[in-house]
Amino acid sequence: MANTCREAVDEAFADENGVLDTAQVIDRIYKRYPDRPWKPNAISAHLIGLSVNHSSSIHHPTLRKHGSLFSLGNGRYRRWDPTQDGRWDVVDGRVQLADPSAEPEVAADEVAGEVSAVDTSLSLERDMERSLLRNLAQLEPGLRLYDANGMSGNQLDTGAVGRLDILAVDDKGTLVVVELKAGRADDRVGGQILRYIGWVKENLAADRSVRGIVVANDFSESLRVAAKAMSGVGLKRYEVRFDFTDV
Repeated sequence: MANTCREAVDEAFADENGVLDTAQVIDRIYKRYPDRPWKPNAISAHLIGLSVNHSSSIHHPTLRKHGSLFSLGNGRYRRWDPTQDGRWDVVDGRVQLADPSAEPEVAADEVAGEVSAVDTSLSLERDMERSLLRNLAQLEPGLRLYDANGMSGNQLDTGAVGRLDILAVDDKGTLVVVELKAGRADDRVGGQILRYIGWVKENLAADRSVRGIVVANDFSESLRVAAKAMSGVGLKRYEVRFDFTDV
């Protein structure tokens, strides 16, 4: 039996060769420990800290030393396989893949290509998020960041359903869940934002309405169709522009 939350998380993945999301891990732990000795937020934080490639694991240095998981994004995790996933280190305050040459089992060009794509995607999402946080009204007039009950709407950790990018409030007092995707968004994003909306309705909204906005560069046809049936969920396309100045 586990004495710590870390051990409980390890147990959840002990016989699991596939992918588990945060909610599934919490459910497994609570079934094994019905007295629920650890809060959902604590379990979620342990998943992040134990993920060798998660950018926020640097905030959990003790857990990183016991890294055993690999983050697939959007609150999804699997067991870490060094031969497949490479080795990840903290360099200059950032989590990054160690020298690919140290992993002969993986072709260097494949690793570099995959890491480059992931880094580019994450970097674009971070830049987009920072830009919106400076002025949410550029997404929609009157929009402002949620800030109440000691909680900020930026990277709000819901625990059970993952970390939502931005929770905002519009000029009518409606809570607005904003999900950011670099590149193309598919219909999986629909389920993701609906989970966030459901959590906000259950935990923060009280008598206020809740809606959602998915921001991406493009949208799959299946997501476009699904969005028509998702009341209160809108799709907004971003565009990247380059400005050049002399140095």
